[in-house]
Amino acid sequence: MAIMYQNMYGWILDHWQLTADSFKDVDSEDSTTTDFSYKKDMFEINSQFIMDSQFESKICVQERVEDTIVNRKKRKRKRKSVLNDGEIKAKTYHDKIIEVILHAYKTLLDGSKDMKLFRDLGKSLDNNVTARKIATNSGPGDKLRELCYSDINDLDIETVTLKSHGVYDNLCNKLVKNCSNSSIKVKIKDDFYLLPAECSFIMGDTVNLKYFSTILGRHEFDFILLDPPWENKSVKRKKQYWTLDNEELFKIPVPELSAPGCVIGMWVTNKMKHKDFVIQELFPFWNVDFITTWYWIKVTKTGSTVLDIMSEHKKTYEILILGKCKHTEMKDVSDEKIDSNTEEEHTKNDICKNMKCKENFSEKISSKSLDGIYNERTILPASLNNDNLPLEMTMMSVPSSIHSMKIPLQDIMKPYLPETPNCLEIFARNLTPGWCCYGNEVFKHQHMDYFEVFTKDT
Repeated sequence: MAIMYQNMYGWILDHWQLTADSFKDVDSEDSTTTDFSYKKDMFEINSQFIMDSQFESKICVQERVEDTIVNRKKRKRKRKSVLNDGEIKAKTYHDKIIEVILHAYKTLLDGSKDMKLFRDLGKSLDNNVTARKIATNSGPGDKLRELCYSDINDLDIETVTLKSHGVYDNLCNKLVKNCSNSSIKVKIKDDFYLLPAECSFIMGDTVNLKYFSTILGRHEFDFILLDPPWENKSVKRKKQYWTLDNEELFKIPVPELSAPGCVIGMWVTNKMKHKDFVIQELFPFWNVDFITTWYWIKVTKTGSTVLDIMSEHKKTYEILILGKCKHTEMKDVSDEKIDSNTEEEHTKNDICKNMKCKENFSEKISSKSLDGIYNERTILPASLNNDNLPLEMTMMSVPSSIHSMKIPLQDIMKPYLPETPNCLEIFARNLTPGWCCYGNEVFKHQHMDYFEVFTKDT
C-alpha cells in the first residue's frame, strides 16, 4: 500500500514503498526470484528545491562565513511592476486555495507524527545531490520517443504477450501484455526494463490513439488518467521534453473508451490557462462533468515543503482535476465545441448498477470550502462509488527526482471505483500493475537504471 496515513483532508503516500510492494519475486535467469524497488536515492529529497548559487549561500550562512556573505551580491528577480492578466488570475486562484492546502498540510503532518513518517535531519543540507545525480544519469533518454512514428499506413495491430527475459526489437504500435501475475524483466532494443504484473500498454503517438480505441476496448475503462506534456516556455527553452498543443487533446476519444460512470483525472500545471482549458473547453467537449480538484503537495524527507508553500511564483503543489463522463458520443473535432453553460444536462449514470456495492454509511464532517463557506466533507468507506468523490482533497508525498514522475494513484482511487476496475493512463511514462497505459514513452520509468535489488537493509 502506498497510503501511509490518511484523514478527512487527504493522504500521505510513500511512492517508493509502492514499488517495493509491486516488484517482488521477479524471475531470474538462474531460476531464482529477486525482489526489486526503485532506488532509494531517487527519493532522497532532504532539502528544498533551490539553485546551486542559493544553496552555496545557505551553506555560507550556516558556517557563518561573514566575509563571503558580505561580498556576495544578491540577485533580485526582475519582474514587471504591474501583473498581467494571467498573473492576476493565477494569484487570485492561489490566494483562494492556499488556505485549504495549508490546513490539509498541517493536519496531515500533525496526525502522522506518532508514525514517524518524516525524520529530523537537523541543520544538514545536501541540496539533494544524490537524487539529482540519478535523475541526470539514468534511464533511456529519448530513445523510446524516437522509436514511435505516426504514419497510419504503417500501424500494426498485432498483440504481443511478453515472456520473462524475452528479447524484443520494437514494440511500437502494438498491444503489449504481461499476462503473468508477477513482474518480469525483458530486453527491448539495447536496454533492460522491469514491467509490473498484469499490465498492458501501447507505445505510440497520441495522434493514433483514436485508431487504437477499438483495440483497447469500447466503453471499457472505469478510470482514465491523463498527464499531457503541457506547453511551457521554460521547457521549450531548455528542450527538456516534447510538448503538445492543447487543440490536439480534442482528438483523444475519451467518451469512446469510458465505461458508464467513468472517472476522468487530468494533471495540469499551475498555469491557469491550462486549468481553465480543461474545465471550460475540454471536459465539456468530452461530455465530462467537472467534479472537483485535488492537490499534490511535494515535501522533503523532513516533511517541509520542497518550495515555500506561500510562494506566488513557483508552487509546491500540482493540480489534479477530476470529472465524470456522462457517456455520450464524442463530436468530431471539426464540430463546434460544446458550450458548457448552455448544454442541456443529461441524467447521470449510476455505476452501482454495474458493480456490487455494500451499503455503508459515510461520516460527514464540516470543513471550510474555497469560498469560506462551511460544506460537508465526506470520508468514504471503500465500497462506495465515484458519485461521492470527496472534494478538495490533498495528497502529500516525497517526490521522485525523476522528471515528470507523478505520484501513484491506484490505492487512493480504489474506494471510488468498481471492485476490479479497468484503468487506463494516457501519456504514461511508467506502467502500473493491472492497468493499461498509452504513450510514446510508456515504459520509460521501468528502465533498470531506476531499480535496485530490494533487501531488508534497503
